[in-house]
Amino acid sequence: MDLQNNLVNSEMLNEDNAIDIVESKLKPGETLVLDIGNNYFNQTDKLYDLLLTSGYYVRKSFVNGRNQLLVSFKDNKHQMY
Repeated sequence: MDLQNNLVNSEMLNEDNAIDIVESKLKPGETLVLDIGNNYFNQTDKLYDLLLTSGYYVRKSFVNGRNQLLVSFKDNKHQMY
């Protein structure tokens, strides 16, 4: 799997289009990385809550000074550790 295909620059992503982006990019068994950046206006927390309540596994990460969310499907077959 090529990680570049699963990394989405999400600095301009908001609650209105977050679910659409995740649904269009995420495939079963894969993990999508939403690169938030500087977390202005607590964007990371809002997106985290939205995706979690929409039935996804979501983990917060901080890499190279940038906030990221790791997103995958929540089901019995695929789990994120």
